[in-house]
Amino acid sequence: MPLVNTQDLEPSKVHPQQLQVYCGLDCCVTLEVLQVLHKTFPATAPGSNAPNLIYSFERALQAPALEMMLRGFKIDELERRRAIDLLQGQQAKVLDILTRLAVEVWGRPLNPRSHQQLTKFFYGAMRVPEQWTSQRGVKKLSMNREALEKLQAYFHAQPFVLCILKFRDLAKQLETLETEVDSDGRLRSSLNIAGTKTGRWSSAKNAFGTGGNIFNIKKDADYAEDTQDEDTVHSLRRIFIADPGKKLCVIDYEQSEARDVGWLCGVLFNDWTYLDTIEGGDLHTHTARLIWPEAVPWTNDTKHDRLLAEQKFYRHFSYRDMSKRGGHGSNYLGTPFTMARHLKVPQALMDHFQRAYFAAFPALPLWHRWVAEQLQTKQHIVTPLGRKLTFFGRPQDEATLREAVAAGPQSTTADRTSLGLYRVWRDFHNRVELLNQGYDSITFQFDEGDHKVLDEISRAIVVPLEHKGRRFIIPTDCKIGYNWGSMRPDNPDGLTKWKGQDLRKRTNSLDRIL
Repeated sequence: MPLVNTQDLEPSKVHPQQLQVYCGLDCCVTLEVLQVLHKTFPATAPGSNAPNLIYSFERALQAPALEMMLRGFKIDELERRRAIDLLQGQQAKVLDILTRLAVEVWGRPLNPRSHQQLTKFFYGAMRVPEQWTSQRGVKKLSMNREALEKLQAYFHAQPFVLCILKFRDLAKQLETLETEVDSDGRLRSSLNIAGTKTGRWSSAKNAFGTGGNIFNIKKDADYAEDTQDEDTVHSLRRIFIADPGKKLCVIDYEQSEARDVGWLCGVLFNDWTYLDTIEGGDLHTHTARLIWPEAVPWTNDTKHDRLLAEQKFYRHFSYRDMSKRGGHGSNYLGTPFTMARHLKVPQALMDHFQRAYFAAFPALPLWHRWVAEQLQTKQHIVTPLGRKLTFFGRPQDEATLREAVAAGPQSTTADRTSLGLYRVWRDFHNRVELLNQGYDSITFQFDEGDHKVLDEISRAIVVPLEHKGRRFIIPTDCKIGYNWGSMRPDNPDGLTKWKGQDLRKRTNSLDRIL
């Protein structure tokens, strides 16, 4: 191989080994960048020879991730076909509604897949303000989800936007069900451990072009909450099943993000009100009592008050719904205007909610200000589990601040789940088979007769934190079943809460057909 002295090269002349020169310089520049990164983010902890814990931890996670990628998740073909039929029917219904609406506006149907048609329809026929996006310095009219959600603010455009977003959601689910299952009846996705800044995993198609983003498969409760449609709740997760002789188990960390917010407020400002409220019972019912003290005849009995909080408050929202959604948005710097638009409620209602919410939990605004100070003085924050998160956006921008506020609790939740998953893989690999990591949950399968392993794993994945004598843990919720959906009358094999025994037997295909 010829040696090339790059310092003697003249940019205006073509070198005989031009391709080799190009590739060599490319590698050298990459090496220079790596050397700077090593100085900025050393592989060893500052002041010691110990390896950087986060870096070493993510490398260790490759083993369980690769194992899950190779194993895949078994698919019930009968349920898959049922789900496809159901989603295709819903998609046709949405498209029919969109077509009838569009014909009234511009005399012809509207293709929700066509960027060209959508831009002409909204920015031409509907005359709504144009939404622009910049990609590599080039400005383009946008019809992505963010742009469409902004257009919902215009009442005459809202029905069309809702139909288009629903159609796209259904299309994504259909793509997963129709084309991405391997020939052996298993769905295998690639899992990216370092896919996000916060440590939250990402998922996509595997190296062979099958699989997909398994994290798009929502929990049944989330799916029902988003759609308000009971007929669609069972359409996706129940197609994922345990192998013969096995049962599925899903262990969730309960209210992990909210508890992490409370922990941060306690550690930073010695105000444990928010965390005490969560650990004392039902956070959302308690918040409803604080915000609407006279609207409901509260009794201070948690179980009875929860029933009262489930009463309808505004449109289809109950008091508890508003507490849950409003509290989550307020924690992460949602403005009353933005939250009112997303929840489809008057802005005055959200103004009242936030005033009462922050009065009840005054450490939350202090935490927001603390994050802003960290951004402006250091441009990074460090999570309770030791992950350093650097933000490269303008420190004074609201978007950067919102990102940083959300990143702390989300990163802590993601790292806690990954640590729990690693312990399961390391200590129980002879008794369970890992199937999925779901941000705040772990899914695995185990031998039908080995129910003892459930309690052992539930104890093993607890990650305690301590501060000035106060011990903090996130409780876990364990559910088991033969498929990944929730147990319902039409899904007897679904997941149900583990209470020490489960005498169910798997139903066969003929039983389900009948």
